[in-house]
Amino acid sequence: MRRMNMPLVRIELFEGRTDSEKEEMIREVTTAMAASLKIDKDDVDIIIQEIKKKDWATGGVTWDKQ
Repeated sequence: MRRMNMPLVRIELFEGRTDSEKEEMIREVTTAMAASLKIDKDDVDIIIQEIKKKDWATGGVTWDKQ
């Protein structure tokens, strides 16, 4: 049974990483969250949102133009 106050981690990053890179990140973030919060790994949810560089801007300039 899942606990009601499980953490949800949202990660936004530029698209282009491989599935294996994302899977490794998911494992490491899950392990870190579970250890620091003293919860089961099964209680950690992660959502990855990949963003195109043309849809992300810093200082008024999109990343595809930087």
